[in-house]
Amino acid sequence: MDILSTTLEIINLVNLVIDKCVEYREADSVIKATRTRLDGVQVRVELFQQFLKLSESTMLFRRKQVLHRSLETVSDLLRELMTMLPPSSKMSTKIAWVGWGKRRVEGLLVELKTWDEEVKGIVFALDVVSKLRDDDKLYKRLFDTGERTLTTAWALSKRIYSSDEEITSLVYPLSSIFIQGTDSFSDPRFIAKFNARPAYVEAHYIEHDGKEDTQKISLARMAAVFHSPEITSMHLLSCVGLAEDYSFDRCFLVYELPPTFTMHSHIPTLAYIIDKQSRISLDDRFRIAFELATAVFEIHAAGWVHKAIRSDNILIDVDDQRGLKVDAKVGAAYLVGFEAARPQDAGSDRRPEMDPIKRKYHHPERQGGRDTLVQKFDIRHDMYSLGAVLIELGYRKTLRSIFGPSSSVGEEDIQKDHERMVGYAKRLGDKMSIKYANAVLTCLVNGTKAGKTTDSLREEFYDGVLRPLKEIQDGFRGQPDLAV
Repeated sequence: MDILSTTLEIINLVNLVIDKCVEYREADSVIKATRTRLDGVQVRVELFQQFLKLSESTMLFRRKQVLHRSLETVSDLLRELMTMLPPSSKMSTKIAWVGWGKRRVEGLLVELKTWDEEVKGIVFALDVVSKLRDDDKLYKRLFDTGERTLTTAWALSKRIYSSDEEITSLVYPLSSIFIQGTDSFSDPRFIAKFNARPAYVEAHYIEHDGKEDTQKISLARMAAVFHSPEITSMHLLSCVGLAEDYSFDRCFLVYELPPTFTMHSHIPTLAYIIDKQSRISLDDRFRIAFELATAVFEIHAAGWVHKAIRSDNILIDVDDQRGLKVDAKVGAAYLVGFEAARPQDAGSDRRPEMDPIKRKYHHPERQGGRDTLVQKFDIRHDMYSLGAVLIELGYRKTLRSIFGPSSSVGEEDIQKDHERMVGYAKRLGDKMSIKYANAVLTCLVNGTKAGKTTDSLREEFYDGVLRPLKEIQDGFRGQPDLAV
């Protein structure tokens, strides 16, 4: 059976199981949970069905295999579920079912939830979101079933690819930003209050290159693109507005911090926390690694690139006042420091990074001397930078501490730095597990190979980075609660 026919068969099978559940739905919590889970399965398969109608003829054989295996898995689970539900609504049958079928149904629900989590990764890896972003009906189906991660990425993709005319203005007066203890706006970023709420603020400066208006439009676009309260599920902060100060050739992008975020006098970045030698437990480091990989994976699927992934562009709410011998209380990680660039213009900046430490985070193709043009930006370069951050998490040292200050930018120096980075990644096996080390190597080594398509890179990132980090996190803390 071809893959599209398989989706039709599964949808019919789901409808059969739903019909069987209807008369028990109010009578039993497991039956109600089954119905809820089936709604989610159905919309996932509908998602694949629409994607296949657009893409099946051009899909790579390996991608078809991955998708087909996933569909066969859920088909088998549904068939077994069909046989496990009580055969009739008679009270005697239902009482007997509690003994012989109910536990297996509960087990099947856990397996369906596991499948659901796997499918979420496949959706992003296959670029389904960007292909179907204009399908409002399917978006509503996803939203109605409580799927927030996919719908948030879906909505983000729609905003990214909207025209300049569709961009919502989010301009506010500079006076709306209140900086505690000072009225200086000289810092490139700071923690402040915006409309009485805690906020993280980044300054962006306008270059006098004849394209000042384009730069201003790009900044206004970025404010609108990242304006969404739901976006925190992607480990990003919602941009609540843009405060113009063009008399000084700058503007400030204002991001809302979670209400539980502790107001610090400093910027609580991962680099700051590591340099301060705060104690971060192993399970927190695994969690942060997975959160960062998730953020990178999902913004790429939505159609954006970061271009400056470093530990000083990762915000983490941390309470390390509990003593030197006690692990700090560490909150969720958020990726900040995005560069303002339209997705189709993402490869336009070919100037090298001149800061010797920031350059260490860059893919070898993106390094070079002052007068050297570097390779255009693509998602491989974000992958490489993430690999560098994962090394810092593993060793609890920043690249500044690992490499020391350096200003050499020759080709030989760049290659030596890359080889050192790979060496550090290989030695992570003893500290963080072989699986973690291999995930880092996928970022650093696979991402440096030329000639790979964006699609194949997304799949490698999912299979080689995101899935292993999720497995490590789940294995370290015990399997998560998969109950509906």
